[in-house]
Order: sequence, then C-alpha cells, then structure tokens
Amino acid sequence: MWLIPWRSPLLPPVLQVPELVAGWDLRLALWLLSFASAVVRMEGQVYSPTVNTHYGKLRGVRVPLPSEILGPVDQYLGVPYAAPPVGEKRFMPPEPPPSWSGIRNATHFSPVCPQNIHNAVPEIMLPIWFTSNLDIVATYIQDPNEDCLYLNIYIPTEDDPQSDELVCAPQAPSARFCLELVR
Repeated sequence: MWLIPWRSPLLPPVLQVPELVAGWDLRLALWLLSFASAVVRMEGQVYSPTVNTHYGKLRGVRVPLPSEILGPVDQYLGVPYAAPPVGEKRFMPPEPPPSWSGIRNATHFSPVCPQNIHNAVPEIMLPIWFTSNLDIVATYIQDPNEDCLYLNIYIPTEDDPQSDELVCAPQAPSARFCLELVR
C-alpha cells in the first residue's frame, strides 16, 4: 500500500495508521468535491426574468455587461413581432404574431433575414472598424430564413426588483409591441 511508509510528525499517532488515513483522505476528498460542486452550482445559477406580453409570457435571461458603469440587462431574444412572412404572406404587410400558451423561451437568437454582407458595398467604402469585424458579424448570420421578424430586447435592470413597468417598441412595423415587466 502506498501509504505505509508515510509518517508525519504533525499528525497524532491514531491518524498515522494507514487504513485510517486512507479512509480519512477519501472522506476529505468527497467533502471537498461536494463543497466545490455546491459553490459551482450557486455561481452558475442564472436569473431568468419572466414578462407578460399581449401574445403570451416570455422567459429571458439577466446578463452582466462588461462595464463598471452599466449594470446588468434583462435580454429577451427572438421575440416575434409579426406572423412569419412565408407562403401567401410573403411580400405582404406584416400581421400580428400568433399567441402562445405557456412560457416562451426567449434566450436564443432567432434566424436573421437573408442577406449578403460581403458583396453589398465595396470594402474600400466601409469604415475600418466595420471591415475588421465582418467575420464576427458573419457568425450571427449563419442560418438566414425568411421567417425572421423577431426582436432582440435589452432592458436595463433597476435597483428596485419590485417595480412593475411597461416597455414598448413603438417602431415595430406590425403594431406596438409591449412587455409588461412583472418581477
């Protein structure tokens, strides 16, 4: 056994028995592992705010910003503001989106509208900050789809978590799109 030659002057003689030390090491290791997993679980918890809309409930996510001045924001990604413009609705004015039951997960980006950013404007006419970021932008437009009438909504958080507010996007083409913040 690998613990037999090991002796420590700092441990009492009772703990220097190899069988006890091996069991003690195992118990300590299991305790440390359970403590570490509890800490990771607590740090990994994400606040998921839920809001009411005219069409149903949305679940977003609170995201910290890389800034000391700005606080975290609640983000709701892929929120439909119009019915999908496919089939007979293609090239027609947008219609309100269908309602949904339950809570819609709004934590992921939805497809973007089809576009070609590389051949739209010659690179010589674009600012340097834009052309240097084309590869980053291209990652967000990987899966274009004509069903692309979605909003990505970012709401600054307040210190008062009990405040109820109404946040509207009046520029949405189909109708006023409002989120009732119920925290």
